[in-house]
Amino acid sequence: MNRWQPYKQQAGFIASYILYGIGLLAIVGAAYGRLNMSSEQGRAVQETVDDVANQLEVIRGKILLCGAVYPDGDHGQFGARRAYPAPSTVGNQGPVSNVECPGAPLGERLLANMPDGAPLPESPPDFDPWVYEHTELNGIRLRLNPRVADGASSTRTRLL
Repeated sequence: MNRWQPYKQQAGFIASYILYGIGLLAIVGAAYGRLNMSSEQGRAVQETVDDVANQLEVIRGKILLCGAVYPDGDHGQFGARRAYPAPSTVGNQGPVSNVECPGAPLGERLLANMPDGAPLPESPPDFDPWVYEHTELNGIRLRLNPRVADGASSTRTRLL
């Protein structure tokens, strides 16, 4: 009998445990990588949600300030909420950057020029510009449309 025979059997036994350990580490590493990626995606989504909420409050504040500072303004489109902007475009809607406060002096009518000192925010990346809508029936709305692939519809509106 070969005296090295028991050692060869033990070496094979130990090698199987080492391979098992390496496989287990690979599975744990893959799971951790996937978890970390999900966490990063979640963080990016939350940052976008926070950014949109902050922008919404700034734009909303500018619109309310327009009606409060210039209450005698008249958008001339219909009989409701005359002091608030109402774009003269089809559907009384347009980009927020083009919305004018009807009671403000000439040259200071754009919402960006309101006397609150806050700049008009740019829409977040991967979104179209903010859209302002003011109709007699539906009231005032702000809309932000994401740029989505394949022509999918994903519109969210918020009443002011």
